[in-house]
Amino acid sequence: MNTVAPPTAAPLPHHIANPFATRHVQPGRIRPLTAAAERRDLPALVASIGAAGGSATIVGPHGTGKSTLLVAIAAELAADRRLAGLIQVRSGRDLWACLWRVGKARRGSTVCLDGWDGLGWAGRAGVRLLARLIGCRLVVTSHRSAGVGMTVMTMASLPLLEAIVAALPDHGGLIGPADITETYARHGGNLRESLSDLYDRFEYRARQP
Repeated sequence: MNTVAPPTAAPLPHHIANPFATRHVQPGRIRPLTAAAERRDLPALVASIGAAGGSATIVGPHGTGKSTLLVAIAAELAADRRLAGLIQVRSGRDLWACLWRVGKARRGSTVCLDGWDGLGWAGRAGVRLLARLIGCRLVVTSHRSAGVGMTVMTMASLPLLEAIVAALPDHGGLIGPADITETYARHGGNLRESLSDLYDRFEYRARQP
């Protein structure tokens, strides 16, 4: 629990819900932005992936928006009826779900896998082989280059975190610029951990008498 003093002495608006709650910051709720805090042109990105063969690896450190970007790409593909499935890989035990989804995919469609590294070397090789045989495409997230199609990089920055916070519901003045800067530095640019820290700060301050 963070006990940093509120940024202002104004009365705390206890009625305001925590804007850093999961329902506001989970992938699919935040629009993907670049490290320069600019909106990503998703249709153009999806078109580029298609021109490069249809498969891609979204690469970046922990908490830099890989899952957020993947979910947004999946939504673009779904709008054009080209999405065969979106699976969050938590461990190697999810390999069978990935193989089943790829095996059911129609030729030319795309399966999105969030957490490619979690499948292990043999699992990744099996999924890639099946996708090649079926004729479907893969868009995956990874912490390193995975050799799956074109590479799309994600990076964190302080302006990006500031833009995310600005786009969330009103925090009633309980979170100040110094809080954002401090949490970003404390968590080494991990946006997910920074937002979790800001959640704790808001909760602490909102509960004060």
